[in-house]
Amino acid sequence: MPESPEASGFGLRPGYGRKRPALTVVVAAAALAGTALFVAFGLPDFVRAPRPGAPSAAPPATPAPRAEAPAPPAPDASRAEAEALVPEMLRRVARLEGDGVRQWGRDPHQGVSLSTAEEAIVRATSHLDRQEYREARPLLQQAIETLDRLAESKPERLRHAQTEGRAALAALDAAAALRHLEIAAALTPGDPQARALLERVRRLPQVVAAFRQGESAEAAGELARARAAYREAASLDPEFEGVRAPLRRVEAALAAAEYRSALSETLARLADGNARAAEAAYERARRANPQGPELADLRQRVDAATQLAALERLRDQAAGLERQEKWVDAVKLYDQALAVDRTASFAVRGRENAQRLAQLHAAIDAYLADPARLQSADPLAHARALLAESVAAEAEGPVLSGKRQRLAQLEAAARTPLPVLLRSDRNTEITVQRVGTLGTFESRRLELPPGRYVAVGSRPGYRDVRVTFEVSSETAERPVTIQCTEPIR
Repeated sequence: MPESPEASGFGLRPGYGRKRPALTVVVAAAALAGTALFVAFGLPDFVRAPRPGAPSAAPPATPAPRAEAPAPPAPDASRAEAEALVPEMLRRVARLEGDGVRQWGRDPHQGVSLSTAEEAIVRATSHLDRQEYREARPLLQQAIETLDRLAESKPERLRHAQTEGRAALAALDAAAALRHLEIAAALTPGDPQARALLERVRRLPQVVAAFRQGESAEAAGELARARAAYREAASLDPEFEGVRAPLRRVEAALAAAEYRSALSETLARLADGNARAAEAAYERARRANPQGPELADLRQRVDAATQLAALERLRDQAAGLERQEKWVDAVKLYDQALAVDRTASFAVRGRENAQRLAQLHAAIDAYLADPARLQSADPLAHARALLAESVAAEAEGPVLSGKRQRLAQLEAAARTPLPVLLRSDRNTEITVQRVGTLGTFESRRLELPPGRYVAVGSRPGYRDVRVTFEVSSETAERPVTIQCTEPIR
């Protein structure tokens, strides 16, 4: 009985050690052994004896007489068959080596594996070494059949490797997934999908570590840490289906907790009267759960608080402007308040008062800017009314008080007569509007209230003249001449 492959070093002669040689080495050894046997033992027979059916060699020209020798035995058919099978086997081995059989052919699949072929080759080589052709021939045939079945098994091996690899990947079994998907990659060299799967497998330990951290944190109730770990796992492998449900579950739990917290915060800030903080907390609740059943009622409450806060802010600002006696600006703020709530009583009353005082200030400012207007009776009467109104105004302040004092001084000055010296030629009759006819004279002194006056001079045979003059403290004692000097021709 031949030695086992382990004992014989896969049929190689001593010196190769006990390490299993590469298939090409084994086959080469087998081929060399077969060839050597053929050359050593078969070739002389092929030289001395013709092949069956070949013509006989020509007799020598002068055959020497010798005794009849017994005919050589016929070549063993098993030997020829064995020698013919060796190159067939070698061709199959070379083809499978080119297909990467050492990466995908080791695992038994439907009873076929590279090891089965190697074992048959080693045993055949051992028989060939001992010239046991009859025993070597079926082993060579077995090796060839096994190699053929290996080649035929590639599509099924690929399907099996892909299926098992994906299953192991889904089960987070990195070792099994790597083994199967490396086989799939070897069976489909250059396939980008196979490379992508291998990349996923190589990242699987990191994915698993992050996923387990997420599970541990979730079990401990540390949902924020669990979410971060699950997200890391999902980012490392976006196709990892197993992390999606836990991540959704944790995110939903965090959103629910955030929603409850934001609701409580909103109610607390409403109770504090802090509308701005209540609005911010409400927005947090809405983002956490846009369909929350409490949001509609809470929105109304927040809007009411926001409106109230806006009105209070406008009221405070308007009061500040009133203290500064900026009545026009106060009217604008009351208008803004009425735009928020047209029934706001403080804005209705405040606007009415601010509008009245703004008009009072504007009227007084007009006389202060142009005091000459007070020289007329109606403006002067209006100024007196403004003075009375300013005294009765509830919003007494330094600005209004100062304006009232200046207007009172102007009004008093407008009523105080000032000396005016008129000169003429004794021939011109003088009439001063708002005063009356003065007749003719050479000079005349009058006491007139400040203002603008018009004197008209007339003389028979001469054109009338009109002289406008101003009565004020600045023009006092300045003579005004009125006389007709242009004869009528």
